[in-house]
Amino acid sequence: MPELPEVESVRRTLAPRIEGRTVSRVRIVLPKLARPSPQELSRGIRGKKVQKISRHGKLLILELDGGGFWTIHLGMTGQVILAQKRPQADHIHVTISFADGGERLYYRDLRQFGGMNYCPDRESLAAGPLANFGPDAMEITPREFCDRLAGRTAPLKSLLLDQRILAGVGNIYADEALHRAGLHPLARPKDLSDKRLQGLLAEVKETMAEALARGGSSVKNFVDARGRAGTFQHAHRVYRRTGQPCPACEAPIEKIVVAGRGTHFCPDCQGK
Repeated sequence: MPELPEVESVRRTLAPRIEGRTVSRVRIVLPKLARPSPQELSRGIRGKKVQKISRHGKLLILELDGGGFWTIHLGMTGQVILAQKRPQADHIHVTISFADGGERLYYRDLRQFGGMNYCPDRESLAAGPLANFGPDAMEITPREFCDRLAGRTAPLKSLLLDQRILAGVGNIYADEALHRAGLHPLARPKDLSDKRLQGLLAEVKETMAEALARGGSSVKNFVDARGRAGTFQHAHRVYRRTGQPCPACEAPIEKIVVAGRGTHFCPDCQGK
């Protein structure tokens, strides 16, 4: 699933190519990917200029003239493709054309867990696509992070995956940040000092910054809006490296399941 670095990579490659352009046509093949409905999405964004593209957590937010918002969530396998002609690929469910006749935006999604949403104003954006998102992982302060985890007894790994607590972290960067912070995925915030928790947040941000510098992690099919794969997967320390030596101590990486997700860690560097 694309996480914050991957979505930010898409934003950075998408923004200079569609900001300032006006949507002229919306073609939706798979209705369930358009919210609140295909008709409302089409009516809402057609004829509107894309003024700015931002991101919160894993959500792309396209600000339209007139005050509306068009959001894109990549889900597990979503791709945003810009091209003059329809790509030679299956599972393209939405096509957006622009008034200048240039590159179209194609939304491709094999597993169909992503999609687009139209919100007529900031209030509906906050109550809709952003309703279950906590602070962005790159923007949250150490104090707020500690306050959100204070006294909790759930495993750190499951809390990092909870988008209501911290938006943007998924399975890859939770595993990688916990390893860098020397914290076991089953450790509980209740048993940790604020200093340890702040150290974890620092590693979350540092790991994501490094991933973004390398275009994100292309573990399966992720590409940015230019069709380029990321390379940070080659720098993963623990994620999907079960049985391989830890880069810090050479102990074999182990795998357990936490919150229903495969979780990778070093038993020596991350002792409970």
